Amino acid sequence: MKNNTAVIVMAAGAGTRFKSKYSKLLHNMAGKPVISYLGSLMKKIKPTQTIFVVSFQKDEVMKAIGVAKGFSFVEQKVLDGTAGAVRVALPSLNNDINKVIVVPGDTPTIPQGLIVELMEDKRKVVVVGTRIENPKGYGRIKTDKKGLAIKIIEETDLSKEDKKIDLVNTSIYCFERKFLEQTLKNVAKNKKKNEFYLTDVIEIANKSKVAVGCIDYPYTDNVLGPNDRAGLVEASLAVWMERAVNYLGEGVTILDPSRVFIDEEVVIAKDVKINPDVYLTGNTVIEEDVEILEGCRIGNSRIGKGSIVGPYVIIDGANIGSENKLGPFTYIRPGTKTDKKVKIGGFVETKKITVGEGSKIPHLSYVGDAVIGKNVNIGCGVITCNYDGFNKHLTEIGDNVFVGSDSQLVAPVKVNNNAYIAAGTTVTSEVPVDSLAISRTKQKNIEGYAAKIRERKSKKHGE
Repeated sequence: MKNNTAVIVMAAGAGTRFKSKYSKLLHNMAGKPVISYLGSLMKKIKPTQTIFVVSFQKDEVMKAIGVAKGFSFVEQKVLDGTAGAVRVALPSLNNDINKVIVVPGDTPTIPQGLIVELMEDKRKVVVVGTRIENPKGYGRIKTDKKGLAIKIIEETDLSKEDKKIDLVNTSIYCFERKFLEQTLKNVAKNKKKNEFYLTDVIEIANKSKVAVGCIDYPYTDNVLGPNDRAGLVEASLAVWMERAVNYLGEGVTILDPSRVFIDEEVVIAKDVKINPDVYLTGNTVIEEDVEILEGCRIGNSRIGKGSIVGPYVIIDGANIGSENKLGPFTYIRPGTKTDKKVKIGGFVETKKITVGEGSKIPHLSYVGDAVIGKNVNIGCGVITCNYDGFNKHLTEIGDNVFVGSDSQLVAPVKVNNNAYIAAGTTVTSEVPVDSLAISRTKQKNIEGYAAKIRERKSKKHGE
């Protein structure tokens, strides 16, 4: 049965409770858009066919889902309800499909096992429900003594007695294809909301003497999507916590799992130590024995074995070698690549540079568009002047170079091996091997001048 099942993902709505100009499906949950979780789930399960019904901000939603074998997209041009959305999708079904599962696109944590269970279920109709203590805002599933679903009642249509029902609709369904196609023809438009409700299929099935199975799913948080921004925050924190706890089980030390935020694609090796308030995002890889101190954000980067990062370091799109020391308050921008035993210290910014083994940029410097050799020491306040207002230019620094504090290297420029740049120098031309570069005006001391200044100021202010 699994090999001839289609999954229809309802991804057309805007999500008005978020009070946002952006689709609810595009809001970030624990590192990626809400709808992308369903895309990832379908890639794992691999049903015969997955159809995403899109409408509001459809291009952005489709981009967030991504492309995969078996994926297709149909547009619901008229937002006429959930039954209308399924009707739009049905003509796109392959001929060999005989089972259709419908899931909401705004429920990112639907378990893989639940979908697989529905794929293997042989009943004509199955609805998934879950019980919550305060069911306000949800449609209720009314069942008989055998646990079969009789009807699904929308929140706006609940009687006083119906409101006592705590089994709520998750909007996850499974249908035999032929039954679904035939029954949808009989769904009438709801007069209150002027929409066609997929939930009406349940009552129609009962009237046709078709038993409707009901799965009473015990893990509520997995099958109910966030209704508003507060719910999204709660769901995100739960996912982040789960990831952090999983890494604890894999040999990673995390001092406070509730204050570490790890994206799904991140890879962390054993014996890494992570302090609080750390964000690891994108395709980041953290190798063994790395220590990440508090307040760091590392995205789409690799951190080599035994390096120490932080505190308060931002790393974006960098490849950091082994046994590096970074921080505090350091900004490592895209294109930064370091060899082993490199130090990039406090209040340093780097961009698109290569740094050789054992080199140091200890503090208060900007180094961009540069190739730096081995065992180079760059003093405090050094700047590579890489931009002329039109183009970026390269600075080349050879091995064993010493760059004195408060120097500027005006690119394009090359400093050869073993050269020495005196503090306060502006380098505008190539520095030969073993040379000293110095460009300062001769110091002149005027004795007694400071005393005369103080005297003039005191007279001016009547002191």
